[in-house]
Amino acid sequence: MKQVTQRRIVLIDHRFQLRMAAAFIALQVLLTALFAFGLYLFMDSEIHADLASAHASYQSLSQMLLPIVVVLAVFSVTLSIILVTVFVVRISHKVAGPMYRFRTVLEALAQRRIDPMTRIRPDDQLGELAASLDKALGSVQTDVQLLQQTARRLQENNSKGDGDAVAEDIALIANTVNSWKA
Repeated sequence: MKQVTQRRIVLIDHRFQLRMAAAFIALQVLLTALFAFGLYLFMDSEIHADLASAHASYQSLSQMLLPIVVVLAVFSVTLSIILVTVFVVRISHKVAGPMYRFRTVLEALAQRRIDPMTRIRPDDQLGELAASLDKALGSVQTDVQLLQQTARRLQENNSKGDGDAVAEDIALIANTVNSWKA
C-alpha cells in the first residue's frame, strides 16, 4: 500500500492568501479602533462632566465602567460578526465561483459531454487551474473528434472493402487510444 505524504506548503497562492490575511488584520484593527474610540468618548465625557467632585466622579466612573465595556464589547463583536461574514462571502466568491464552474464542466464530462470551458472572471482565483482544465478539455475534445472521424471513415472503408484503409484507420484509433496512459 502506498503511503501518502502530506504537503508541507503553507502558502499555496501567496498573493491571494497574504492579501486575505492582511484584509482580516485590517478589519480587526478597524474594529479594535472603533471599540477604543467608543470607550474614549465615554471616558472623556464622564471625566469632563463630573470633574467638579473628583471622589464622586471616580466612584461613579468605576461603577459604570463594567457595563459600558460590556456594551461596547457586545457592539464590537456584533459588528465584527457582520463585517467578517460579508467580507468572507465576498472573498470566497473568488474561489467558489471558479470551483462551481469546474464542477459543472467535470459533471458534464462524466456524462460524456464536452462543454467548452468558459473563462472565469479576471479577478477570480484558480486561474492557472482554469487554464489547465481548459487545456485538458481541449485534448479530450481533439481526441474524441479524431476518433469519431476515424470511426466514420472506418465504416465507409469497410463497406467499400478497402482493407488497407481499414488497417490505417485501426492503426490511427490504436495510436490515439494508446497515447492515453491509464
